[in-house]
Amino acid sequence: MSTVKKSLKTEVKEYLLAHIREHRLEPGARLPTQRQLAEQLSTSPKVSEVALTELFEEGIIERRVGQGTFLSLSHKVLSTPGNGRRNIFVLISNLRNPQFAEFAAELEVALHQHKRRMRLVTSYGINSYGELVNQMHEEGCGGIITFAMPAALKSFIRRRAIPAVHIRVEPSVHATGLTTNEILLDVGEQARLLAEHLLSLGHRTFFLAGGPSPKDGKLCYRFRVMQRILQKAGMEVHLIPEQSSHMKDFEYEAIGRELAGGVLQQLKEPAAVVFYNTIRALAAMKMFQHVGKKIPQDLSVAGFDNIFAARLVEPALTVIEAGYLAAAQQAGELIVNPGKELQMITIPPLLCPGGSTALHIASNTSS
Repeated sequence: MSTVKKSLKTEVKEYLLAHIREHRLEPGARLPTQRQLAEQLSTSPKVSEVALTELFEEGIIERRVGQGTFLSLSHKVLSTPGNGRRNIFVLISNLRNPQFAEFAAELEVALHQHKRRMRLVTSYGINSYGELVNQMHEEGCGGIITFAMPAALKSFIRRRAIPAVHIRVEPSVHATGLTTNEILLDVGEQARLLAEHLLSLGHRTFFLAGGPSPKDGKLCYRFRVMQRILQKAGMEVHLIPEQSSHMKDFEYEAIGRELAGGVLQQLKEPAAVVFYNTIRALAAMKMFQHVGKKIPQDLSVAGFDNIFAARLVEPALTVIEAGYLAAAQQAGELIVNPGKELQMITIPPLLCPGGSTALHIASNTSS
């Protein structure tokens, strides 16, 4: 009977896990170094490095610069701090984006009603997910609501059977079953709604502005969907990439000005401009109006995310209601009252037309 040969990396990981069990090591105990493992198993330091990196990402070990490798404090169940299970860790991108700030505020109210405490963590405040897992264990964790699901976090949730909700903006590409509760805010469906609305207004020239820089020439998911729909309809589509140094500090007004400048450089006729999100769109509208462009006569402007500020400008911005507040309420309920089976909830988007978009009448140049 044929057998599958284990990789050297797997052998190193299993050796170290067996070492932990056989010596009954306590959390925080020192472990063999990368070089020691390589010598003991007659393998290369590189193989040991890969194995240790995976164990760190899974939250099993800690690696301290200049000190060595240690067994993670979360490796086995410790006594939970008083009322620790009331702590619900919420992981979001950043709070300078009003969409996430509004989500966090709604969720805090929902959790407070059930006597739970929200422990808010932004991705830019995390040194590593291994450290975050240790923090969760030290403070006590009664649930996790997250927009990202790295290996260390997934492993921690699975090993501790912690109630968790993963909020996604793209459908999963994996055919496997659910590993946590999931809430889908399908940005592809949002893009379809917005594209069809703008097409119905008669626009033929479109600008898609902002968002993460294309990776390997690949657009972000929302703009890939929009570009496909618009080009299939025979429309002219211009991409305005975001290369702003202001992104690291979330200076959205400066980002919006840069994107508006990119649109104005290529603008030859009335067009529709769709921004990656509403906060960028609002900043760009200010720039357009500053240089004398009329909205929506010269430019129809739209954005993703229905933040409160979209309704305070004149003209009101055309946006997509993605359902973040509904997602906050659903996530709170799934954490407080977890069912026996994992759930997948899809929140349908809603188009919210504003005065920033209008019917476009193509000029007739025939005599």
